[in-house]
Amino acid sequence: MRVVLGGTFDLLHAGHEALLRAAFDGRPEAVVIGLTTDRFAKESRPRVNPYAVRERNLKRFLAAKKWRHARIEPIDDPYGPADDLPDLDVLVVSVERQPVAVALNEARAATGLRPLGIRTVPMVLAQDGLPIASRRIREGLIDRHGKRLKPLQVFIGSNNPVKIRAVKDVFQALSLPARVRGVRVKTDVSDQPFDEEAVHGAMNRAKSAIGGGDFGVGIEAGLVWSSVLSDHFDVQYCAVVDRSGRITVGHGPGFAYPPRILEKVKAGATVGDAMTRLTGIRGIGSRQGAIGYLTEGRLDRKGLTECAVLMAMVPRIRRDLYARGAPPR
Repeated sequence: MRVVLGGTFDLLHAGHEALLRAAFDGRPEAVVIGLTTDRFAKESRPRVNPYAVRERNLKRFLAAKKWRHARIEPIDDPYGPADDLPDLDVLVVSVERQPVAVALNEARAATGLRPLGIRTVPMVLAQDGLPIASRRIREGLIDRHGKRLKPLQVFIGSNNPVKIRAVKDVFQALSLPARVRGVRVKTDVSDQPFDEEAVHGAMNRAKSAIGGGDFGVGIEAGLVWSSVLSDHFDVQYCAVVDRSGRITVGHGPGFAYPPRILEKVKAGATVGDAMTRLTGIRGIGSRQGAIGYLTEGRLDRKGLTECAVLMAMVPRIRRDLYARGAPPR
């Protein structure tokens, strides 16, 4: 089997290693690596190491991994040697280059060459959920393994201090350095959300909050009906969106309200207003929350919110299991 792949291979990183590992998987007879010329590379990036430097570093990397039978060729267009060499079998590309691979096979077919098998490799994400890229390494945002080197900018779609503290603590517990700030946003849902309004409110808050940050976080509690138990449960949803537009959602534990609270809410009051009247505690939602009062301090709203935020971060904690194209185990 003869394999071909291409790239700039500027500052070698974990994403390059995943691509090359896929190319050498199965011990192919030969691997042809297209390395972009300086002219072609500078069409899409303002700064790049010279071809000679990139070629030398790539050869050293291949030798260190004991990946043999490789031939490096300069490429000056998107297809490189893959569109006219007849003795190739498989093309290895990252997920984002899949459309180019399909177009390349069409170009081969137009000249009478057989199409190549396409081996797609998932993008390797950095700690901040965005792909590891040489440009981001050069800017000092991440290292070659994807570890974040500069604090994340996290914007929360709320000025509620309980939500802000909860998000700060979860990111700290996940060893994600972050500057967390609350911003006022529109949720486009009712003041007292019911059922699916709550998750929509969380997502709307996250999308509206992110702005130029790395993450936007939205947190929204609502009353969710259980047809099995014939009762409403307070459920707090959290949505987290990153700069790529990917959204992950989770929710915390659910609990039932006393009948007198539900009566007032169904009559048009918010849970916060109803609980304030019951307890005499002004701004209870920005303090211990209803859950703090109902559990007699055994769990407060910050702890409840932390559960929701952590659940929304689960797919980002185990990115290897949730990434598109992740191999089965």
